[in-house]
Amino acid sequence: MKNKEIYALGIMSGTSLDGLDFSLIKSDGLKNIKVLFNHYFKFNSKMITNLKDLILEFNNKPLKFNRKSSLFIETEKEFTDLLLKKIKIFFNKINFEFKKLSLIGVHGNTLLHNPKNKISLQLGDFKLLSNMLKIKIVANFRDNDIKLGGEGAPLVPISHQAMFSEKDKNIMVVNIGGISNFSFLIGKNKLLSSDIGPGNTLIDKYCFLKFKKFFDKDGKLAKKGNLKLEIVEEWLKKKFLKKNPPYSFDNSFFKVESFASNKINEYDILRSLTFFSAKIISDLRFKINLKIDHWIFTGGGVKNYTLMKDIRDILHDESLFISDELGFDSSFIESVAFAYISIRTVKGLPSAFPETTGCCRKNICGKIYLP
Repeated sequence: MKNKEIYALGIMSGTSLDGLDFSLIKSDGLKNIKVLFNHYFKFNSKMITNLKDLILEFNNKPLKFNRKSSLFIETEKEFTDLLLKKIKIFFNKINFEFKKLSLIGVHGNTLLHNPKNKISLQLGDFKLLSNMLKIKIVANFRDNDIKLGGEGAPLVPISHQAMFSEKDKNIMVVNIGGISNFSFLIGKNKLLSSDIGPGNTLIDKYCFLKFKKFFDKDGKLAKKGNLKLEIVEEWLKKKFLKKNPPYSFDNSFFKVESFASNKINEYDILRSLTFFSAKIISDLRFKINLKIDHWIFTGGGVKNYTLMKDIRDILHDESLFISDELGFDSSFIESVAFAYISIRTVKGLPSAFPETTGCCRKNICGKIYLP
């Protein structure tokens, strides 16, 4: 049973708050991952606004968040209805028989992530979704790990290991989402991981604040600015960069107001924020005491060409790849990961470890909802 390959759908709604990533895979939950179909569904502006408002509301009172607020009830219903609708559209689009599917792994939008107080809340009524679709749903992936003293993130390293590890090679996999995180693959069987810090989140927040755009498409806005190294040097002194991994961050941890300045041209600030993300990612080479044979980059951030040029310039003598070059679409690495983790969950296999989240012992990630 443990070696049997099954079909699973992974749905990821990440910290960038832009939409839903769908990935249908076939896997044994061990070493084999075959990606069959990927698709992206964009959120409308109302959903994005509601998510941002909920995140702000819940993080203002992290120990007294209100699941009974009208905004939460309305948004969770709309989000669950949206999942149901898009799942049906997805299977009509790819011409795949739904009855062949064994399970769906859903990572709903994170509204509140506070491992210190044992809280990580993802949006979605997963029991209702299971009942409506008459299929097994795996969700709430972070709870078990947090209960065991872990950060509840990052959870994707186990899938990175299945996708990218090589015998006798040390490989650094960096996912650049709203928050950037890394998986350091030491040969085929050992791994370390942690969040790093802001990937796209400060860039996105500043774009919305100053340009009324949700993100910097292709890094074109940042390219108009001049890099101000003096303010980057000040940002590099921030306390969160002094922490010892593993640790995790939520988007709300990073306040764009702490980085904005009315005394500096807005394009220059954006250019400097982009370099700042590149710098803290590249500085991983100084935090890891082992040789890095090559780097693999995934996530939405790889489409910010200004950000990626900065990373390439800083790591000029390093071996770098985008995951697309290795057969895995960089935009769907996390949706693939949660499909894969869901298979491990139903097979009783762990996906979080002391070396990846700081938990006291390895644990199975995700709660299973049955119709």
